[in-house]
Amino acid sequence: MRGIVLISHGRFAEGIKESLEMLCGECPQVSAVCLGSSDNTDEFAHRLRKAYKEARQYGDPLVFCDVMGGTPCNLALQQLTEECGAALISGMNLPMLMTAALEEADAERLLKEGKNGIADVLAQMERRFVECEEE
Repeated sequence: MRGIVLISHGRFAEGIKESLEMLCGECPQVSAVCLGSSDNTDEFAHRLRKAYKEARQYGDPLVFCDVMGGTPCNLALQQLTEECGAALISGMNLPMLMTAALEEADAERLLKEGKNGIADVLAQMERRFVECEEE
């Protein structure tokens, strides 16, 4: 089980962690670090360093951010460029986080799970309905 650090603008990281734990149970290896609109970036960077250090107790940490190129991502990138074994993945969503929390998966697999979790559900249901009618 790898340590996982979730970072985001606003409280998104806290919210997605709460949802993750609703689906997977308690996840002590997961921490959330949020950048509020009135937060100082130095304070955020300090909280991120602390969370990353705590996550290392579980092995090489995975860091997930909400948006590539945003302040949380850029601050993590600055900190992680010198860390061996770290991973920084943007566009976090529940399917990729569930896989990360429950399995030993590499970044490629996590990205695949995240992409597979994105779908136009109504369009898929319509296609299945048409397929059933044709049979």
